[in-house]
Amino acid sequence: MAREDVERRQPMGAPEHGVGSGRLRKTRVSNEHDRDQSLLEEVPRPCIFSLVHASLFNIYYLVRNGPKNQPIKAFPKGLRMVAGDPNRKTYNASSFADQAVSYVCLDYSGAHNNDRNYAERPNFFPQNCPNGMRAQIFFPACWDGVNLDSPDHKSHMAYPIQNYNSGDCPDSHPVHLVSLFYEMIVSVDQYSYWGPGTWVFANGDTTGYGHHGDFRDGWDTALLQTAIDTCTNANGNVMDCPALAAHFDQASADACVLETEYVDENIGADPSQPIIKLPGCNPIWDGTGSKPACPNADAGTPSLVPAQTPLPSRWSEVGCIAEGTSGRALTGASLTSKTMTRAVCAHFCASKGFKLAGVEFGDECYCDNQVRNGASQNTITWNLCTSHCAANANEICGGPARLTLLSTANPGTVSSASPSVHSTTAKPSSTANAASSAVLV
Repeated sequence: MAREDVERRQPMGAPEHGVGSGRLRKTRVSNEHDRDQSLLEEVPRPCIFSLVHASLFNIYYLVRNGPKNQPIKAFPKGLRMVAGDPNRKTYNASSFADQAVSYVCLDYSGAHNNDRNYAERPNFFPQNCPNGMRAQIFFPACWDGVNLDSPDHKSHMAYPIQNYNSGDCPDSHPVHLVSLFYEMIVSVDQYSYWGPGTWVFANGDTTGYGHHGDFRDGWDTALLQTAIDTCTNANGNVMDCPALAAHFDQASADACVLETEYVDENIGADPSQPIIKLPGCNPIWDGTGSKPACPNADAGTPSLVPAQTPLPSRWSEVGCIAEGTSGRALTGASLTSKTMTRAVCAHFCASKGFKLAGVEFGDECYCDNQVRNGASQNTITWNLCTSHCAANANEICGGPARLTLLSTANPGTVSSASPSVHSTTAKPSSTANAASSAVLV
């Protein structure tokens, strides 16, 4: 009898924010054999792991003055910093850096309001959480005024004197920056809890002490400073801040995809294909001792693969165009498929001898040698095409009455086989299956 109990999480944020270590749920699997109809034997087998998704990811920019009322400044251009430590296995109650990393066990019913096991704590809980677990990180807000980074990504920053989340800056780090706070709700309630070790970060940490986040500034410094100075009554809604609302572009956000490469390694994202070891050769790391060494150091480094399926030879993307005004822009041939990508469409149209291919609504492909019915090859604003491809969420395949147009001068000869698809869902590009927002408070 196989018993399933597993999870992991690996979300990201913006402008360039990160939450480290990925989160997995560990499942013990056992076999029980009926030997003489009275004795059962349990044969241990390897743990298995699969991804636990984050259901919400918020980033707060907080104006937290101390008694001296020091001016709050925007991040200097190019600032980088890390909060938390992936190698930490203990908790120092007097350390602001340790206090700044914590968890909350969510139970909206109020049934556990006075339960110590459900109170905010620095490590994983000894039980499941009815409405998920919130992992949170508060970054240091005091800058030395000189260095945009440091070898440990921390020394150029410091926590305030009075508290980790508010107060005056020390003389060694006199510039008080806007405070940065990450919170992420992880859907642990969707899985069974079978005891310590149920939850594990991708680096092998089963305690939760190793939770950490990183930040690399990508802000327009003047814009952020204006928001800090003028949006003093903002209460969690970006649109309540005129300085930010003027630059808010939901269409571009919806059409944004990963255009680089990712590591070609199974991270347990598919619930039907759990993994038997953590990504990156990370053994389970229980207790407070040193991190165990990789048991297979000669395994080699996984290769990088394109986030977007490459187009066939001689094909290129024209861009986003509008559909025809009196019918389809491309009428020569069509295909609807759950495995649709731009490459699949180009391959299909080339096999039919057409020079133009257009993908629409994520899973539709149309072919022709010219555009028809009032359509034009003149491109429109790129963010009007917002439908992610059915077989690869890192690609855009048109939109409502919009085509992502592809073209070639010579379709050439192609095989009947369709090109392979690397991924059916977005890889570690962003917060897939998670809501993400930046909030000025």
